[in-house]
Amino acid sequence: IPGDGGGGGAEYEGHLALLRRRVQESATYPAAARRRGLTGTVQVELEIQPTGVIAQVALATSSSHRVLDEAALEAVRGVGRLPFPPNVRPRLLRVRLPVVFDLQ
Repeated sequence: IPGDGGGGGAEYEGHLALLRRRVQESATYPAAARRRGLTGTVQVELEIQPTGVIAQVALATSSSHRVLDEAALEAVRGVGRLPFPPNVRPRLLRVRLPVVFDLQ
């Protein structure tokens, strides 16, 4: 997470952990990928606006399977908005987030 010159991003860790959980919960394993036994991790870059709106979602690193890449991007976009907690100063955050597709 790029800083604003005021130190690290430790105060945002809880917020980012919630974002990761929401994305993994909303990620739908594509049926075609499941049938073919495809697995992988997609790295997604996104911005969290000070309002909590998730914007500028882009593929950072592919899973090598387009169907999984698209599902990951859709899952992140599906979160839509994640307001900052009252004890955390809202600001623009740029985040790289892994979305894992694993057949267990």
